[in-house]
Amino acid sequence: MKNGLRRVVCGTLIATSVLMPYAAQTQAAMIGSAQAMVAANSAQRDKLRAFVARADVQKQLAALGAANAAERVNALTDDEVQTLASRVDALPAGADISVAAALLIVLILVLLVFMMDRRR
Repeated sequence: MKNGLRRVVCGTLIATSVLMPYAAQTQAAMIGSAQAMVAANSAQRDKLRAFVARADVQKQLAALGAANAAERVNALTDDEVQTLASRVDALPAGADISVAAALLIVLILVLLVFMMDRRR
């Protein structure tokens, strides 16, 4: 029983190790650099479309008078898309105030509290 099971397992392993490289070659295909660039530009353009579609961005664009931002994203060149996508990635997440400004405000408040305590 053990000998028969061992033969089946060994035969299966030999067959798969011989046939797998051929199966991988038939499924794999090379893509050109132009196809890779189109895919990258498409991903960046989709990122900009998603950014422009956010509610807070729509609100800010409406306040600035730029209501047709989605159409403008579609009209951008690939270089402009790449530049804007890198700027979107560099934007701070969350509020507009920086950490240094927040610390400065807290420091001023603490100093004001100490000054008021001295006057009493």
